[in-house]
Amino acid sequence: MDSNYQQFSAGQSVNAKPSQTANAKPTPRTPDHEIQGSKEALIQDLERKLKCKDTLLHNGNQRLTYEEKMARRLLGPQNAAAVFQAQNDSDAQDSPQHNVEHGRLQVPTSQVRSRSSSRGDVNDQDAIQEKFYPPRFIQVPENMSIEEGRFCRMDFKVSGLPAPDVSWFLNGRPVQPDDLHKMIVSEKGFHSLIFEVIRASDAGAYVCVAKNRAGEATFTVQLDVLAKEHKRAPMFIYKPQSKKVFEGESVKLECQISAIPPPKLFWKRNNEMVQFNTDRISLYHDNTGRVTLLIKDVNKKDAGWYTVSAVNEAGVTTCNTRLDVTARPNQTLPAPKQLRVRPTFSKYLALNGKGLDVKQAFNPEGEFQRLAAQSGLYESEEL
Repeated sequence: MDSNYQQFSAGQSVNAKPSQTANAKPTPRTPDHEIQGSKEALIQDLERKLKCKDTLLHNGNQRLTYEEKMARRLLGPQNAAAVFQAQNDSDAQDSPQHNVEHGRLQVPTSQVRSRSSSRGDVNDQDAIQEKFYPPRFIQVPENMSIEEGRFCRMDFKVSGLPAPDVSWFLNGRPVQPDDLHKMIVSEKGFHSLIFEVIRASDAGAYVCVAKNRAGEATFTVQLDVLAKEHKRAPMFIYKPQSKKVFEGESVKLECQISAIPPPKLFWKRNNEMVQFNTDRISLYHDNTGRVTLLIKDVNKKDAGWYTVSAVNEAGVTTCNTRLDVTARPNQTLPAPKQLRVRPTFSKYLALNGKGLDVKQAFNPEGEFQRLAAQSGLYESEEL
């Protein structure tokens, strides 16, 4: 037999008495000499006494004990009822009434306490245990790669009872909130770590720790900071020149642009986008920034104002140029007709294929002698 229990015989008296309330009349104790000869009378008397409990009905509702009130306040009415039901089922196996019904009465000495104490006094062993739940992360952020100088936010969700305290560590060192780093807590367990402006020193492995009385939980996220790229707005090293061509010819509109990063190029003709990669029109550019717009078999529709625009993250620049297209002439001028002149020895006129030679007309001696020798003619004496 367990040492914590005392066996009652017919010659022993019951020490534990239920406290009397104003609403229930106290039951007179049966004298010892009346129950010594009858075991059944003793059992009936004990059953009647054990039925008188402090949890009496008051105006149709059960009066709550201090423990039940505390349980309702901490766990809520439904959870508290479930806890007390489970405790009642467990205690019923060892209760004096249960043992009496089975023909044996055993009272645990460790649970016997004086009923003379007031209702507000609660034994520490009978206090309701508060329930705790360890932290658990429901949502965590993924690893990030952010460019230096940009905004960054890490969101996560954690559960636990009581609400866990959250702290951050970067490469083993605590992260302290400041003007550039903010820690936000919202309802339903949502938390955020905010970087107003990412710096190179913010890179590393971040460990988030959530801790309460029941335990703790952690997760790790890697933040990589990309170096800020040096940027420069586009600018023209040389601009395209205006040109004038004939129909059917090919023409190149060339320029050179410097920019970091390399810009996107847009060409317009009379405020309409130029269609590239066709049989006639092509666009070429190289790593040095040289840009060439090639137009083959030029026609009248190709004439007009051309605008080239260069755009990147740092800025934009534009330039205009003019292309004129003229019709090719259908007829060519005939070659000058050559004059055939019979040699003469006139002192007043000398002609050649280029016109009148006045000098020879007035100084014909040398030229006349040469022509006469070539033609075999001689001046007549009669003239």
